[in-house]
Amino acid sequence: MLSTANATVDGPAWALLQAYEAERAVWPAVPPVRHTPREVTCLADVLPHYQALLFDAFGVLNVGDRAIPGAPQALAALRRDGVPFRIVSNAASVPKAALVARYRALGFALDPQDFVTSRDATAAALAQAPGHWRWAVVAPEEADWSDLPLPQARRCDGALRDGDDAVLFLAAQGWNEHAQARLEASLRAQPRPVWVANPDLISPWEGGWVREPGGWCAGLTARTGAPVRRIGKPFGELFALALASLPQPWAPAQVLMLGDTLHTDVLGALAAGLHAALVTGAGASTGLDVARAVQATGLAPHWVMPYIGQPPRP
Repeated sequence: MLSTANATVDGPAWALLQAYEAERAVWPAVPPVRHTPREVTCLADVLPHYQALLFDAFGVLNVGDRAIPGAPQALAALRRDGVPFRIVSNAASVPKAALVARYRALGFALDPQDFVTSRDATAAALAQAPGHWRWAVVAPEEADWSDLPLPQARRCDGALRDGDDAVLFLAAQGWNEHAQARLEASLRAQPRPVWVANPDLISPWEGGWVREPGGWCAGLTARTGAPVRRIGKPFGELFALALASLPQPWAPAQVLMLGDTLHTDVLGALAAGLHAALVTGAGASTGLDVARAVQATGLAPHWVMPYIGQPPRP
């Protein structure tokens, strides 16, 4: 039985759930639920049931530039005990080396092979795109996309040009309502494909929630007529890459995905045949009435836990 203690239906976590539900048509179909979520204390309580683990990053390992207490130690223990794991993240904004450096600075002993990101899935998709396409890339001025197969690309600051064949929404840092309005005006005048490298609507930071590319592009097709392709969780491409990166091909039900969002982490895991755990202590589901959320959405994790490591002492 899920507890509703300290949960709310009118806080930011519930508002985010409703925002994802409003976009339900674009997410993968919900597979039939044949399990009841069980509350546990931390990762150690469920570890004996699985051969490998996949972790979301924001909201599970860190909140912005702060590691969640116990998370670095939990991953270090997995490494020590030989339990295979991957960080499966919609972090598309920076190359892998910069991402690894960020997490090492937070106290995580991680290497490039530990990460499978929506940037990886985007690179694979771009390699199959028409070679003549010229891309307008939404990203901050300092963005580096030299690791992506983008032979013809320019940074987009809002309005599109006649020579732009498609838009890649890579990162939302520095993006604003004025730039979005200019982009949408261009797409209404001439609809072009828009690829979203991070389908997340928001991400949790120390000062609050930050709108991500998926949030900027929510409802974009209805407003402009532009076809939108979303790459990353909860879609299957990223989970397939993550499973293929593990040291051996375990059955999906032997792999547990741990994340803080029902509509990206849990839905994506269930659609891929994996088991799922919702982590509620510090990320996007903090304060969420999980029992009511499961009833409202049909998205049922196998497990619910506050943190992956031992919970912080009061």
